[in-house]
Amino acid sequence: MKTRRQIGFVPRLFLWGLAMLSVAGIVHVASILIMPRLATRDAFARISVLAPANKMTLIDATTSAMSVAPFEDPSMALGACRFDLSAGPLRIRASLPPERLLLMSFHGRFGQLFYAMNDRGATRGRLEVVVATRDQLEEIEGRDSDDEPPQELRLLSPTPEGFFIARALAERPSLKSEAQTRIMSISCQTEIRAPGN
Repeated sequence: MKTRRQIGFVPRLFLWGLAMLSVAGIVHVASILIMPRLATRDAFARISVLAPANKMTLIDATTSAMSVAPFEDPSMALGACRFDLSAGPLRIRASLPPERLLLMSFHGRFGQLFYAMNDRGATRGRLEVVVATRDQLEEIEGRDSDDEPPQELRLLSPTPEGFFIARALAERPSLKSEAQTRIMSISCQTEIRAPGN
């Protein structure tokens, strides 16, 4: 026959185990959320070595891509544009040939993806994207005309720094240079505005 003390021990042991599992879960989730901010060799740092700010840079799949994107598809040409919005919003322009796959992704400073699109987002073969901070976006929208809708896609960046990745498909190895040319035809520049403009 169990004593009252033995009966009380089981619920206490259960509550203690539940508390330990809760603490372990909180520590696990917190470490996953903090890790991107503590990593010294994150995607932004690796791209910074290869790509100057606000300039489209081709990443050679045979050498540098191994350190930037180790699991990249070899049939894709890869390009990156690291941006810094402290001087002004980033404007990306591209003329896209029909039926040629182009994938684009926009990332914040800590690698968080905030927008992705493909070549189908182009209007009549032209693509124009503005990446801006909240204040810059409000300023751009303040200059909009009521009669004419904006012609570009506007993206709010979660951080002032980040990077843009473009991938162009080379359907055959002989088309790899054509895919690289498509990547390098993308313009990626900061719009520096004078104060008060």
